[in-house]
Amino acid sequence: MKQKPKAIAFDVVGTLFAIDPLEEKLKAAGLSDGSLKIWFPRVLRDAFALEVAGQFKTFAEVASGALEVLLRENKIDPDKAKIDNVIKAFAELPPHPDVQPAFRMLRNAGVPIFALTNGSAATTKNVFASSGLEDQVEQFISIDDVKHWKPAAAVYLHAAKVARVKPEELALVAAHDWDIDGANRAGLTTGYIARKQPICSPAMNQADVAAGQFLTELVQGLLELNA
Repeated sequence: MKQKPKAIAFDVVGTLFAIDPLEEKLKAAGLSDGSLKIWFPRVLRDAFALEVAGQFKTFAEVASGALEVLLRENKIDPDKAKIDNVIKAFAELPPHPDVQPAFRMLRNAGVPIFALTNGSAATTKNVFASSGLEDQVEQFISIDDVKHWKPAAAVYLHAAKVARVKPEELALVAAHDWDIDGANRAGLTTGYIARKQPICSPAMNQADVAAGQFLTELVQGLLELNA
């Protein structure tokens, strides 16, 4: 039976911070409306393919490469400034409105908060700082530390080591079913927040706690485990 976690690691992009504003950045680069739904899944596809092949590339490298291809497909000059403008926008994403109250609940409960990201620690720290959330996070943990992308087990086990807890004492909260599945297989407790996708794919391991659109509801469920 899963226990109340001693620490919680949050996925960042999509889970805590809304990715939708990137649509305007892509349009400014010359792409048509709806390009975000094409580009971002390709970023993940390329990253996962490289991971399976045993080759590590940073988020910026993979995201920039996928964007260059998409621009060329649409006969748009893949100007470096255009690409950089999109990539840099990850540091400016807005938090979902339920993040601050959810973090407050965890602080009141004495449960430390960690950010676990496929991006860089520096960019992640910046996006938290611009939203006034930086001081609520114990540490920003990046895949760059272990040279593996989530959902590789090495990332989650590294996060547990950084948090100084056993894997089963760490919970991962994410809005991506592949993230939930990977963390589950690594031995973590998991919490799924349905930001865009209503449920985890039945082909993957399910979350220990799931919530609809409210992060506070999910955090409460994690805090009540085995109460």
